[in-house]
Amino acid sequence: MRPTVAQSAVGDCRGIAPRAASAWHWAVALLLAALAACHEPQVRLGPGVQAPRAPQQTAVEARVLEVRGARLTERADFHIRGKILSKRRYRWDKLAAVAPWDFALGWGAASDEALLGSARVIQGDRFMFWHLYDSALTAQIVERSSANIHLIPENPRLLAALAQIPEGAIVELSGRLVDVTLAGGARIRTSLSRRDVGAGACEILHVNAVKAVRAAAVPQG
Repeated sequence: MRPTVAQSAVGDCRGIAPRAASAWHWAVALLLAALAACHEPQVRLGPGVQAPRAPQQTAVEARVLEVRGARLTERADFHIRGKILSKRRYRWDKLAAVAPWDFALGWGAASDEALLGSARVIQGDRFMFWHLYDSALTAQIVERSSANIHLIPENPRLLAALAQIPEGAIVELSGRLVDVTLAGGARIRTSLSRRDVGAGACEILHVNAVKAVRAAAVPQG
């Protein structure tokens, strides 16, 4: 039987965590599910895989940048085309000043609305929570076909572009994956794999290009 909201494990940075969830994570997940119950993606594109390729990544020689009081250490060139399953603006946590947006993106099967069905992706506390309900997707598929990415826009124009692209749209993001060292010395490492799960499995992307590939709904009728 496929997971339901009461049976699915709590999602971490990618997919559904294989470990037992803490009571705190369960409480957060269920609260977020309740808050999102009446929310539908702003864009419906119809059935079919909209983003067939996995993200592309190439290692680079490390270069250090200073961005809004944080030190970024570059790790890899990164390009992704994916469906925005959810997006969330953060304003008050320790990353908010440098990475104000998280996008939960799906590719392959996780970009096909016919397979997504009633599945829901919810974000909170820099985590991504999958609730599969009666979706045709499995935990194994979403763990390999989705990512919660912390986004560091290179300039105000890109920040505005991230804000304007609606949930459900197909977006292309390019830039470099980076490790972040905050002003107080705390270091947050980016994921460099699409096969990890749990805390620390989020990509951190210094974004230098944003493109909405499909952001218009399919006419109904």
